[in-house]
Amino acid sequence: MTSYTKTMDFLHKKLLQATTKDQEDKIVDWMLAEAKLKQDEQKGRQITGLTINQSKSTDR
Repeated sequence: MTSYTKTMDFLHKKLLQATTKDQEDKIVDWMLAEAKLKQDEQKGRQITGLTINQSKSTDR
């Protein structure tokens, strides 16, 4: 992940403060969900960019 979001920074701090394995597991799950969300957003932007570029090339 290229950009380290405020959410991920917050979760990392909480992970360092976790006192039980259960807390660590939940925080790691949240971190994985955040990473997946960011990847999906980026893929969506790439697909949108491809669609826009394709429509521009067919308009010519």
